[in-house]
Amino acid sequence: MPEGWIHVPSYCIRFRALLVPDQSPVLLITGATGLVGSELLRRLLPAKQGRRIVVLSRQRVKVAELNLIGNVAVLEGDISRPYLGLDRDTYAGLKAGITEVIHCAADTRFGLSLECARAVNTEGTRNLLKLASECENLRKFAHLSTVYVAGRAIGYFREGPIRHQSGFCNTYQQSKYEAEQLVLRAMNELPVAIFRLSSIIGDSQTGTVRQFNCVHQLMKLFPRNVLPVAPGLPNAPVDLIATDWATEALAYLFESAFVPGRFYHVCGGPERSLTVREMIELMVSIFESHPVGRKWLPIRVPELVSLPRYEEFVKQRHLDGDKLFDELLRVLGYFIPHLAMFQAFDSRNLMEALVASGLEFPPVRGYFRKVVPYCLETNWRRPAA
Repeated sequence: MPEGWIHVPSYCIRFRALLVPDQSPVLLITGATGLVGSELLRRLLPAKQGRRIVVLSRQRVKVAELNLIGNVAVLEGDISRPYLGLDRDTYAGLKAGITEVIHCAADTRFGLSLECARAVNTEGTRNLLKLASECENLRKFAHLSTVYVAGRAIGYFREGPIRHQSGFCNTYQQSKYEAEQLVLRAMNELPVAIFRLSSIIGDSQTGTVRQFNCVHQLMKLFPRNVLPVAPGLPNAPVDLIATDWATEALAYLFESAFVPGRFYHVCGGPERSLTVREMIELMVSIFESHPVGRKWLPIRVPELVSLPRYEEFVKQRHLDGDKLFDELLRVLGYFIPHLAMFQAFDSRNLMEALVASGLEFPPVRGYFRKVVPYCLETNWRRPAA
C-alpha cells in the first residue's frame, strides 16, 4: 500500500451508485456540518435536477444523519490527512466522478497554535487542491475564505488577491491567508473562485444565532464595564452580515454566477456597514430598552483609543499581575484590535453578480436589533439541535 494511504472498509454502495458515469453533476462539499456548509447543503440539495452530493466529514454522528438523504453520500474522512483520510478505492472514485467542489471546512478557533490551525486550514486546502488537480471532469472549485485574510493591514481591499506583511490578530487569519496563497497559485490550472465572508452574526428575520463568534462575545462583554479604554476608530466600518443572506448569496454565486478566477467579497461593504461609533450607540440603545439588558445599566462606554495606546494599556496592566484580567486581554487580543483598524471591503463583484437573483442586502440595523436581544434572551447559548 503506498505511503499515506490508510486501510478502511470499502466505500459504501450508495457512494458507488452516486458516481456512476453520466451527465449529472457530482458535488463534493467539505465542512457540511458547520454553520455555512450545512446551510449551503440545504440550499443546494434541490437546486439542480439530478445533482448528486458527496459530503466529506470527520464527525461520525453527523455522517450517519446525512446519509439518510436520498441523493447524498457521506464519507468519513479528514482533509488534514493525506488523501483526505480515505482508502485508495474511495479516493480514486472521487477523482473519477467529482465535477464540482465547495471547500467550506475550516477550524475557526482563534486561540489555536499556528501548527494546529495550519493543519486544517492550510494543509487541508492543499490536500483538496491536490484532489482537484487529479479530477478528470472538474468544472468548479469554490474556496470559502474570510475577508480577514487582510490581517492587520489597513485600507480598502478590492475583490482580488490580497498580499501583505502586516501580520495577523490570530492564527485563524494567518492559516486562511496561507491557504489563499495556495489557491491563488492553483488558479492558472484549476477552475477556482474565492468567496471571502465577513462576520456572520445571525438570521435577518429572527435574530437566531446558530454559532457564536467574536462579535457576539463583544456584545456579551460590552455592558460589564471591564475596560476603561478600548481600541476603536469611530468612523471605521464594522462589516456584519446575516446568516440567511450570506448563504443564499453563496448558493446563487455557485449555481448561477460562478466565474473561474473571480473573487467575491460576501460582505456588506462600507456603505452597508455600521461604523464603530454607530455600533456602540446602537448597542447602548438596545440594552437600555430591553428588560434583560437593563440590569446592566448604567453602561460606561470605554474611551476609544488608538491601537498603539491600547497595546500600551495592555502592557501596563500585565505588570499588575492580575492573571484573570491578563487572560481576558489575551483573548480580546485575537479580534478587538480590528475596531481600531480602518478596513473596508469592496463588494462590487458580488453585488453585480446578485442583481439577477433579486436577493437584496437586508438593512444591518434591522438584524442587529434582532440579534442582540436574541443573545440577551438566551444568555448567549446555542439553540437546541
